[in-house]
Amino acid sequence: MDERRSLRVRQEAADSKGRVHARLAIALAAGVTVMLRLGWPSDAPLVPPTLAHIITAALIAAYAGSLLEGLWRSTSDRRTYARRHVADLGAVAIGVLLAFSWPIVAMAAGVIVVINLVRVFLTIVQSGRVPSGVMFVGSFIVFIVIGTGLLMLPAATPDEHPINLLDATFTITSATCQTGLVVRPTGESFTRFGHVVILIWIQVGALGVILFGALFAALLGSSFGLKATQTLAEPTESGWSGQLSLQKLVIFIVLVTHLLEVIGIATLYVSWPTTWEGAPPGMEDPAERLFHCVFFSVSSFCNAGFSTTSNSLEGLRSHWTSHFIIVPMIVIGSIGFPVLANLWEVFRARLRKKRVAHGALIRLNVNTKIILTTTGLIYIIGGAAIFAGELVQANQPAWLAVLDANFMVVNRTSGFDTIDPNEMGILSRLVLILLMFIGGSPGSVAGGIKVMCFAVLLLTVWSTIMGRSTTQVFGRTIPDEVVRKSSTLVVLCLVGVMTVAAVLAASESQDGERTLAPIIFEAVSAFGTTGYSMGITPDLSPTGRIAIIVAMFVGRVGPLATIAGLMSIARQTRARYSYPSEEVMIY
Repeated sequence: MDERRSLRVRQEAADSKGRVHARLAIALAAGVTVMLRLGWPSDAPLVPPTLAHIITAALIAAYAGSLLEGLWRSTSDRRTYARRHVADLGAVAIGVLLAFSWPIVAMAAGVIVVINLVRVFLTIVQSGRVPSGVMFVGSFIVFIVIGTGLLMLPAATPDEHPINLLDATFTITSATCQTGLVVRPTGESFTRFGHVVILIWIQVGALGVILFGALFAALLGSSFGLKATQTLAEPTESGWSGQLSLQKLVIFIVLVTHLLEVIGIATLYVSWPTTWEGAPPGMEDPAERLFHCVFFSVSSFCNAGFSTTSNSLEGLRSHWTSHFIIVPMIVIGSIGFPVLANLWEVFRARLRKKRVAHGALIRLNVNTKIILTTTGLIYIIGGAAIFAGELVQANQPAWLAVLDANFMVVNRTSGFDTIDPNEMGILSRLVLILLMFIGGSPGSVAGGIKVMCFAVLLLTVWSTIMGRSTTQVFGRTIPDEVVRKSSTLVVLCLVGVMTVAAVLAASESQDGERTLAPIIFEAVSAFGTTGYSMGITPDLSPTGRIAIIVAMFVGRVGPLATIAGLMSIARQTRARYSYPSEEVMIY
């Protein structure tokens, strides 16, 4: 009897695996069919629209049949099977019932493609056969490859301005890594299909880093310290598991992100003028206006810096929306979800008049205090320096210098600009280089070495000057491991920036006309995933463009993945002995 039951279980498992593979193939086929219709202009389709519609609907029906067969054969626990496939069942049900509507069929196909790809990803991660660092970097590479292919479809660009492989890779890498550097104007050189692809890659690229970080935190354990680090930046006071469960974390991130983006969309929609210098065409049309508001809201919160205008936000330099809508969204996006979660926890506790939860005091943790304090100091000192450069060197009126300083010091993480960096004073540009290198906060969508890393190094310097043997702040001691990792990250980023600058200096200055300033500015902007440029990006040679692509990718993923890999190796090879110490000279 036991042998029969064991045989039946093995047979069910084999059948289930076969159905999973079949559903994956069907989903991918449906996705390809949708792209064959959407990826070519309507006046020159590669596949007749009606035929594509029929094939996609038939594939969705086949997918539904496979799901129902699996439900029927899952005699052991059909309720668990249905709960696990509720998203698939809902998507195919709508797709089958409304098969006469092409948009519904296309969306249903897209949903089942995404669901199956995510399941493949989770299966690989949970198997443990692929190192987490490799999985993290590889997922970005695959995502960029898919986006590049979509941008190269004829429908993504105007007929008179097709895109080549290198430019498509550059654009989609910049979008995925929330950089904003472009080799062609986003608004003019892409169709609405291309804009949507870029927008989706900005959103998923930004959230993907955070969600992958949370996933790795759960898989690798709290000892790996991925609350705002390793996968994202630097270790903080405790792991994410110490504040929120993984499920609550994901829900919090998704809700906060989309709630704030919706608020931004609504505010921009009712507040933007119908036209301004560099405005995208058709702002009088409600649908066009809504799309551009969506694009700017998502790009702002994700710190991407992409814009559908011809001159970023220079045409709205003194308009209140740039300073009271765009700026706050960039700040919230760059401040980090660990900080937002802690602030929300404390706010709720104050409303409920609670001081203790689960035996722990509800308070602002050290991570939040350091980040808020350092961010405030950066804003004040950096803003004052930019103001001085604009007022004295660029000869700007005082009120415009104040507005520029407010906007540019915040946008060190996003790349939007209200004034061309070439028109700024030398001091202002120098300050921007430093601010771009620092970047945003751990656990955020921003790049750079991160505010926490910068703060830890400053605190270490201060503690050394004061003769302390440890790094201390707010009545707490920062572990030496954190100090070492901060130093490591700074050195890696400096090496990366100088390497990119060296490549650009060799490839872009052959005629002797290119000066060092725009090259350094470009290298720091790319490696810090900022997006500011002194105008040399569209004129880069193929070698220079490849160097910037690598810089954007490594700046977003490389140092973090490198540290994660070093930490995992260190735990496995940690020595159980120590050598005698000996003094060395450092000055």
